[in-house]
Amino acid sequence: MHVLMNVVMHTNPFWLYLIVILLLAFESSGIPIVNSTLLLFTGALAASGRFNIATLGFVAIIGSIGGACCAYALGARGGRRAMLRMALFFRLDRHKIQLFEHWFQRYGIWMVFASRIIPYIRPFTCFPAGFSHTNFTRFFISVTLGSMIWCTTMLYLGWSLGRRWGLALRLIQTYTIPVLVVLALLVVLYWISMRFLKRQIAARLRRIVAGEV
Repeated sequence: MHVLMNVVMHTNPFWLYLIVILLLAFESSGIPIVNSTLLLFTGALAASGRFNIATLGFVAIIGSIGGACCAYALGARGGRRAMLRMALFFRLDRHKIQLFEHWFQRYGIWMVFASRIIPYIRPFTCFPAGFSHTNFTRFFISVTLGSMIWCTTMLYLGWSLGRRWGLALRLIQTYTIPVLVVLALLVVLYWISMRFLKRQIAARLRRIVAGEV
C-alpha cells in the first residue's frame, strides 16, 4: 500500500481526478465497484497536500450523480422490457411487476436516497427507478443529496485519518453487512406487523358491521 501511495503521489493530479469521476460514474450506473476504498484512499492522499480535497469532492459527486442518471435513463428506455422478459423466464406474474412499479413510484425515492449513503447497495436502485418511471426531479434531488453526503463523508474520513484511512475501511467492511441484515429484518417485521394489524382491524370492523345489521 505504501508503494501504491508513493506511485500515486508522483502522478499528475488530473489523472487521479479523472479516475475518481469515472469509477464513481461506473459504480453508480450499476457496476458493483466498492467506492468506499477509493474515496477513503484519495481523501488520505489529499491530506498530504498533493491533491485538493474540494476538487476531489466535486469530481466524486459529479461522477456519482452522472452515473446514477445514466442508470435511470437505461432503466427508463429499456428496463421494463428487460424485467418483463426476466419475469417470463422465471414464470413470475406480470401483475407483481406492475405492483413493484407502483410501489417504487410511491416510496422508492426514499430507497434511492438511502442507497446513496449505504455501502454495497449503492449501484442497485437507480435502474429500477428508471423502469418504474419515478419522477425524475425527485430522483435527481435524492441522488444529489445522497451522493453529496456519502462522498464528502468518505473523503473527510480519509483526509482526517491520513495514512490510517484503512481503519475506517475495516470498520465499514466489518459492520456494514450485519447492520444491513438487522435493518432488513426490522423492515420485514414491520411489514408483517402492519399486515397483521390491518387484518385484525378489518375483521373487527366486519364484526361490528355484522352486529349492527
